[in-house]
Amino acid sequence: MGGQTGLHVYDRIFEQFRIIGSEDHSIVSDVARHAQWLETPGCLFQRNNFVLDSEIRTEGVIKPGLFLTVVLKGAGGGGPRKGTQRFRYSNNSIAVLALREPTLWGGDAPRGAQMQAAGVAFPLASLERIGLREEFLALFSDERAFFVTTFKAPPRILAIAAEMISPSAEGRAGELLLAAHATELLARIIVALRAGNDMGAVTDPRRMRLQAVRELIESDLRHAWTIAELARHAGLSRRSFNAQFHRLFGTSASEYLRTSRLKSAREALLHQGLTVTEAAYAVGYTNPANFSTAFRRHFGYVPSSCQRDKAS
Repeated sequence: MGGQTGLHVYDRIFEQFRIIGSEDHSIVSDVARHAQWLETPGCLFQRNNFVLDSEIRTEGVIKPGLFLTVVLKGAGGGGPRKGTQRFRYSNNSIAVLALREPTLWGGDAPRGAQMQAAGVAFPLASLERIGLREEFLALFSDERAFFVTTFKAPPRILAIAAEMISPSAEGRAGELLLAAHATELLARIIVALRAGNDMGAVTDPRRMRLQAVRELIESDLRHAWTIAELARHAGLSRRSFNAQFHRLFGTSASEYLRTSRLKSAREALLHQGLTVTEAAYAVGYTNPANFSTAFRRHFGYVPSSCQRDKAS
């Protein structure tokens, strides 16, 4: 799982690059200590688990490929140097970047941020070798050279990232687990994108505002969101917000919020070992009985059966 002799680990994904700390001082060697190339499945893995003592800026020309980062804790963003489209990431989020041609890119993270993230970068050749070329190309809905999106990470993906950041095994067994986690991370995020967690390469301001509202909902499912509050974030009247949200996502904002809460709770019950009451509170239900009723109506079975299924 090592790299080629004389080849810097970042040369696999960058044509040229700089990682800058305070006073324009290069910190490439510091960051690269936490990166490694995984021959299987053919990706660069970056493990970040530290507090930034200065702002970090990344600049470079990135090669074509798919770049996935699961952020457990942290804040920052990035975007192409040419153009205005940028993305921001925060706690418990997934940032996805796809490039089909070399692109000049820049990113940043603020001083004092606690960065806890697992990133995997798959060059286009690796995606072709494992049979994901078509899924990769499907991310581009027009002639743009890049696709970018962020969305809330489900519990299973957060659990994978946590294991990659703090591995439970060392040696060859640890290497095999890391490769398996990288493969599962790729597969699960591809499935999530295919299921509609992305909106394509969004450039229309109205679509961008509505996407931002959807991400706001998913960033804090415990919050008691109201339609009026969400409409204000979108800069629209309640009536216009309801109509445009439904037109774009195929469901009302209130139904989207309810479904997101129930799906997140189900994932937590299956993968985080929460009790029914804990899962209910985690997604904004103040009454566990109401949560159980809504859960049964949506999934067709009671939430406690998730715990039984896991135990069996």
